[in-house]
Amino acid sequence: MPIEIREIVIKTEISSTGQSNAGTIREKDLNMLKRQLLEECKRIISETSKKQTYKR
Repeated sequence: MPIEIREIVIKTEISSTGQSNAGTIREKDLNMLKRQLLEECKRIISETSKKQTYKR
């Protein structure tokens, strides 16, 4: 009785240059995203509070 065994092994190696710059770019992007998120949340809260004050 024949038996077929299939096995695939994929090995990869990832390397990048300039790793010191990658951390500062990510930090800048993260800070910008935080500011944008904070501004958007403030805007939504402000709009919501304005709408609630006019309801009677």
